Amino acid sequence: MKKVFLVFFITTFVFATEQSELFNNIFPELLHKNRIRVLTKLKLDPKYFIIVNSCKKAELVIGDFKCNKPTFVLDYYEFKDNKNAIGAFYWRKGRPQLRFRKSNIDKYHLYISKDFEDYLE
Repeated sequence: MKKVFLVFFITTFVFATEQSELFNNIFPELLHKNRIRVLTKLKLDPKYFIIVNSCKKAELVIGDFKCNKPTFVLDYYEFKDNKNAIGAFYWRKGRPQLRFRKSNIDKYHLYISKDFEDYLE
């Protein structure tokens, strides 16, 4: 039982660390801002993000909120279903996956660097 808990804890920690570093690199560049007002349930680095509790105040939405704002989701199927999603980060077959929807990046006048162009669809 202790081994199962340890594996779960390590996996969760690695996922959270990778996700946090990825968000710290992507979103300030996408929106051309140093600090972004985000509607989310995630714990994010306050150096880059200001957590807000309404769609009106948010510049970006991370998760499954229903807002008419640029939305980044954390599930493949939600990415396919949510036509407002600019991108997604999820795990598939034990590996992290990153996707961006070019039409929505253009729609919201966001900028994607050359480092992330391989993830556009």
